[in-house]
Amino acid sequence: MTTRAAYVSDASIYRRVPAAVLEVRNVEDIRQAVVLANEKGWPITMRGGGTSVAGNSIGEGLVIDTSRYFNQILSIDPESRTARVQPGVICDQLRDAAEEFGLTYGPDPSTHSRCTVGGMVANNACGSHSLVWGTAAENVESVTLMLADGREVVFGASGTDDPSINASLLALRDKYLKTLRTELGQFPRQVSGYGLHYLLPENGFDVAKTLAGSEGTCGIITEITVKLVERPRATALAVLAFDTVFDAAEAAALVRGTGMTTAEGMGYDLLEALRSRPGQESAGSELPGINRLDGKDDAGGWLFCEAIGNTTEHAQLNAEKFVATVSAATQSIVVTKNEQIKALWGIREAAAGIVTRLPDGGEAWPSWEDSAVPPKHLADYLRDLYALMDRHGLRGIPFGHFGEGCVHIRLSFTLSSEVGLSAFRSFMEEAADIIARYGGSVSGEHGDGRARSELLSRIYSAEALESFRVFKNILDPGGIFNPGILVDPESVDDRVRPGPGQRNFELLPLHVLSRDGGSLVNAVNRCVGVGACRSEEGAMCPSFQATGNEVNSTRGRARVLSEMFRGESLPQAYRSTEVKDALDLCLSCKACASECPVNVDMATYKSEFLYRFYQKRLRPMAHYTMGWLPALTQILHLIPGAARATNRLMGFKTVETLVKKLGGIEPTRTMISFSPESLQTWFKKRNSTATPDDKTVVLWPDSFNNHLDTSPGKAAVEVLEALGYTVIIPDGFVCCGLTWHSTGQLDVARKVIRHTLKVMEPLLNSGYEVIGLEPSCTVMLGSEITELVPDDPRAMRLSAAVVPFGDLIARHLSADGKPDKDWPFGILNTGAVSQVHCHERSMGEHSGTAKVLEALGIDEREIETGCCGLAGNWGFEPGHAELSRSLGERELFPAIRKRADEDLVLSDGFSCRTQISEGTDAKGMHLAQVLAAALLDPLSR
Repeated sequence: MTTRAAYVSDASIYRRVPAAVLEVRNVEDIRQAVVLANEKGWPITMRGGGTSVAGNSIGEGLVIDTSRYFNQILSIDPESRTARVQPGVICDQLRDAAEEFGLTYGPDPSTHSRCTVGGMVANNACGSHSLVWGTAAENVESVTLMLADGREVVFGASGTDDPSINASLLALRDKYLKTLRTELGQFPRQVSGYGLHYLLPENGFDVAKTLAGSEGTCGIITEITVKLVERPRATALAVLAFDTVFDAAEAAALVRGTGMTTAEGMGYDLLEALRSRPGQESAGSELPGINRLDGKDDAGGWLFCEAIGNTTEHAQLNAEKFVATVSAATQSIVVTKNEQIKALWGIREAAAGIVTRLPDGGEAWPSWEDSAVPPKHLADYLRDLYALMDRHGLRGIPFGHFGEGCVHIRLSFTLSSEVGLSAFRSFMEEAADIIARYGGSVSGEHGDGRARSELLSRIYSAEALESFRVFKNILDPGGIFNPGILVDPESVDDRVRPGPGQRNFELLPLHVLSRDGGSLVNAVNRCVGVGACRSEEGAMCPSFQATGNEVNSTRGRARVLSEMFRGESLPQAYRSTEVKDALDLCLSCKACASECPVNVDMATYKSEFLYRFYQKRLRPMAHYTMGWLPALTQILHLIPGAARATNRLMGFKTVETLVKKLGGIEPTRTMISFSPESLQTWFKKRNSTATPDDKTVVLWPDSFNNHLDTSPGKAAVEVLEALGYTVIIPDGFVCCGLTWHSTGQLDVARKVIRHTLKVMEPLLNSGYEVIGLEPSCTVMLGSEITELVPDDPRAMRLSAAVVPFGDLIARHLSADGKPDKDWPFGILNTGAVSQVHCHERSMGEHSGTAKVLEALGIDEREIETGCCGLAGNWGFEPGHAELSRSLGERELFPAIRKRADEDLVLSDGFSCRTQISEGTDAKGMHLAQVLAAALLDPLSR
């Protein structure tokens, strides 16, 4: 049931529980799946990346997923500029392979890093460059389709290889000739319905293109031949600012034919939504029309227009010439550097996820997210759309392919009640009527799906709808493929995932969840399914990147949690082992909390679930040994000689094996060792004569640096004192509660935090900053404790006082990176492989450390894949070792093995250093240890 629960939805608002899910590896698997579905009476729904926004890739029968295994590029022919691919090939996978030949695949939706070519063709996806490269339909050469009887039929540019199907399609064309000519294919983004205009004689009876946009309702795509286009040698991006989004829309209508390859639009409200995200407060500052020097208000809309050329200078000149022709623009910029272009495009590409949350944190939903009109009508349509939104009391953020007349917008529908669903239906019907007045389409590239198929009757004639039905019946007379879409449509308000019943098992979380109104359901609903967690780019989501299993993606887990709240498919709710299984491989790395466009925080949701699941239950032994590690090590160091004796005993293999077995520790892991004495004890013995002053800081004695490996802590004291600081280390037991938090022992974590706040209160009253060495503990103190003990003002004070060690050291560097006069460190002049702790990467900031390393003459090469794979207690839990090590082998271990002999290996996290020492022959160094090694002799400073 875990897998079925993960597949109940895609990126839409709809929910369908599948009878079964099959990840196929070859054509024969698909053929056998069709036989099975026919025997069981199951309908068949095809699924690629699952990023469909209209409910196109969900169903109640058999869901066939091609993305995991049926994903090979069969051939690339640079002469004919074509590629043969299996449907599960990722868009970027094809584009990267074509790059070798100076080619690329033209369609490029914002989900290009995880959407599949099969899904793109099925939905007739387009992307930002459709001005010059067209829709998926215009880039398809042939499609091999498996029908319900198991036959494969090739659909090409002038017919199929099945004479009877050809005859039937010709008869359809001839019968509805006038309708196809006058209602379909009227403008490029008219994607709604079937593309039957491609059957017309003037279009060459191109049946392959007709299948594009059929949304899996006609058969199963088993192979596609697509066109490739010449990859631009150089690009320049012009971003133009306008007073209003309507001005931007009017200007966009004039871009086609100018040589510009894009005309992407967005409004100021999108920028507001982006800036409401944690750490994004100054996002978009590079946009023109922001912080204007003339005192006028910021711009209200922007166009992103890309120019191409044989050289960068040529592309820049083309962009500048275009900008000069747009008199309505108030300001503009033209950029040619890749990092600048990527940063600006990043604002637009993140929109699909960003706009699911309004700037005030309110929810916004798709379904009217893909409307399109002829571009000349776009500005007027937008005005009417805003007026309709006002009448319904809705808010939303428009963006999209303005040059093609396509608008993406998510709206603040209230879907949780029957009244809200009724209002939703009313809006959808009225919006479709507006579209019809402009000769538009309810879908511009996402397909109609369950969101809009019912609305086709409001934009097309009865004859057009009849032609759709005939086409469907020719290819799928039994109606087995994706029923309820396009023909005999389901209602737009039928079985909405966030609709009534979703909160049947909502319980009060222990986290305050301040961004989500204290609701765990609201928090989980952040995930709308855009699938960024399925991308190979970045650090999210490591367990999916390693396994390719939808269940192990952030989205898959969110879907399972949503099913838990509903309690229908998972009636045991918080006591469900299926949910526990889905969360088991979540490393709690926090990558999703920052890299997910809407900041889903699966680590927090996992801790809440584990807390509820194990209430009045015996926990796994690892939760007691690893979860209680701070307390156990504190006790160990209170007994003289106990740490040394323990280390000696662990030196005996039999003892180590027995301890791991009794302690619930993964047997293939090497047991950690304990420092002979704690950092606190060592510090007390120093008998420092320094007295507190305005340069006094508190060095946080986290359990790892205090009890397991004290060398970074000792180095930190030496470094801080060399910089003139007076160092204080708190006495007694203090802890951020991290290990209890990650194992879901939230009640204990709260008690530990409250005790810590009591110990720290005098130091907080003195106004001292608290310097964190261990990134995970620093993040816990700086971000998490206020969510667990929001009623204690000391938590907010401690959180505000926390400063990462690297950031403190960076204060001694000027803005241009030059050290101040009291800088006591020399130049090391070496390279370094740098494993930034996943919590620092996601919830903190590495720039301070990077600045310090540069000042030391260290060429830092940062590991890009995020989590090292150990993830604290997770990597020590039974059953996780294989995945843990495979995550290290993605990039970290190979980079360390390939480094130069003199290069350093940098890692501030204790678990990262542990993973490095187990997986390689290297020993990771903390920044404090590097700085201590760089200290100059006092006489030479």
